[in-house]
Amino acid sequence: MGSSWLICPRPRPDAALRVVCVPYAGGGASAFWDWADLLGSSVELWCAVLPGRERRFAETAETEAARIAEPLAEAVREKIRTPLVLFGHSMGGLIAFDVARRLGGLVEHLFVSATRAPHLKSGDEPHLLDDDGLLDWMTRLGGVPADLLAHREMLALLLPTLRADLTVCARYRGTEDVIDVPITAFAGTGDPLASEAEVAAWERHTTAGFDLVVRPGGHFYLKDDPAAVTSVLCAAAKEGVQ
Repeated sequence: MGSSWLICPRPRPDAALRVVCVPYAGGGASAFWDWADLLGSSVELWCAVLPGRERRFAETAETEAARIAEPLAEAVREKIRTPLVLFGHSMGGLIAFDVARRLGGLVEHLFVSATRAPHLKSGDEPHLLDDDGLLDWMTRLGGVPADLLAHREMLALLLPTLRADLTVCARYRGTEDVIDVPITAFAGTGDPLASEAEVAAWERHTTAGFDLVVRPGGHFYLKDDPAAVTSVLCAAAKEGVQ
């Protein structure tokens, strides 16, 4: 069930709500696979499948946000019934915001995680590092699974997609656009890439209500306790669709 851009790991046709998750740089749909259980039986999980990873590994990863957001938004419009909400972590937050802008009133709530507000220009350029430097950078952030660290050949195959994704973030043009969709933003207390203040700045991008949730941990805080994230997501989203 799904399309080239979307996959539904556990279809629930009678679900009261649908959640679409967009992965972080270098990540894939499988990063959210376990959320199907955490979200509960009344929520249907959909995951964005971006070029250059998993079942789309043979495709070249995009380096411009619009070239991801536009077809993803169209796939959501065609494949997913409302009510629906969007969740994006790191790069995924920027893509989810662009998707929400394109879908307008079809989106009940936007959740962004470990993502600077879109009007803040990123000063980081890790995509310019050589392969060893890029791998070290991602490892320090906690974004490389421990079982992959011993497989340098496999990691080398994944680095082009990671580099392309980080190019998306670096090229993302700061925007003052505002959406009429509630936004909940998650920040990690020790995140070196998106501080609490930079995440809180998402408030200026909505006319429909804003909430900031601060969780202990770094850039990948959600891996430590995903249930703490999904519980907030479910509560806020269901309140909006009642």
